[in-house]
Amino acid sequence: MARAREISAKNIMEENPFTVGADQRISQVRDKMENRNLRAVAVTDEKNRIQGAISYRDLIRQIQFNPEKTKLKKVMHTPPTFEASDSLIDLAELRINSGRKLLVAEEGEKLKGIVGDEQFRSAVLEADEMENISTRDLATYEVIEAFEDDSIEEVRHKMLDNNISRVPILDGDGNLVGVLRSTDVLGTMISREGQNSGGTSGDSLKDTRIAGGNEKREMSSVKVSEIMSRTPTTYEGHFSGREAIQLMQDRESHEVIIVDDKYPEAVITVKDFIRELSDMEIGNAVLVNLVGLDVAEEKAAVHDKIKTQIQGSLGRKLENPQEITLRVKKSEKDGKKHRYEVTLKLFSDLGQFTVNEEAWDLLEVVDSSLEQLNAQVRKKREKRKDHRY
Repeated sequence: MARAREISAKNIMEENPFTVGADQRISQVRDKMENRNLRAVAVTDEKNRIQGAISYRDLIRQIQFNPEKTKLKKVMHTPPTFEASDSLIDLAELRINSGRKLLVAEEGEKLKGIVGDEQFRSAVLEADEMENISTRDLATYEVIEAFEDDSIEEVRHKMLDNNISRVPILDGDGNLVGVLRSTDVLGTMISREGQNSGGTSGDSLKDTRIAGGNEKREMSSVKVSEIMSRTPTTYEGHFSGREAIQLMQDRESHEVIIVDDKYPEAVITVKDFIRELSDMEIGNAVLVNLVGLDVAEEKAAVHDKIKTQIQGSLGRKLENPQEITLRVKKSEKDGKKHRYEVTLKLFSDLGQFTVNEEAWDLLEVVDSSLEQLNAQVRKKREKRKDHRY
């Protein structure tokens, strides 16, 4: 385990990755990506020089435009580039700011390595910061849903309109029964190379027909239930970020659907973790240890208060905050309520600071402790300035 800013691109990137050529057709590349379970792939020339990149999002937008004849060079995009010395936080910022699924590194004009969702997922699992982050703070609650009797065409447009890559699928009673991903939609498009068992034809997706043995059917008549995954990765209620990313890793999934009595309450994806990392500025990334709190809601609320201080007044006073430990002890002193005793410690470039406080309300004592800590840091910083000048 290591802090996110200590995890380097050199250690997580995939070297010598699978690539495709710009002269290949969309249908060919879709087949190759599906066979290797790739969500994005680099496009190179015969000398392994980077030409571009293509993702499932690109393909699902272009698949209606004659995929058997359209070549990649007409639809590929220029991927963002990173340096091997970049940190995981640098990579996360690059991914979020660029909006691209695949990041590439070059060496001597040749492709050196890539970082995509699979590499991010593995790296996030090693980041210390995930231990004290709750899915309650990371998940998306405005869930876009669809029903198992909806057509593929309907859900495809819903994905594109909302810029999402997966949709939880409900039955007629509103219970979660599966998930439809953009990869599932593309999996229905059979390339010309496999036409002996069917094939695709049509000028638009509405007219496109898919193979099913000797039968061809319009995609607008194919129901979601026929191609969706019936084994979505789910979890009842919220849990820690590390547990969530571990579950994704174990299931080789890119999302977890948070359910409440079989209803999809929220969705958390690898991208949500990447977005969280991108919010951690290099100078303000700090390991937070919470001890003595067992209730998820309490941990999340306390973590938010510490995060606000680190990103605000306290963080501006420090060049290198390293670690904050907040230890909570509950004592029943009136027979009815818990008296919260808090010990707050900060390790930073200005040294170590310790605050001891107690109060009847947890968030009140946390606020008070952080205010005292802020005051101690300010005095130490001013004293150092006076001594220097």
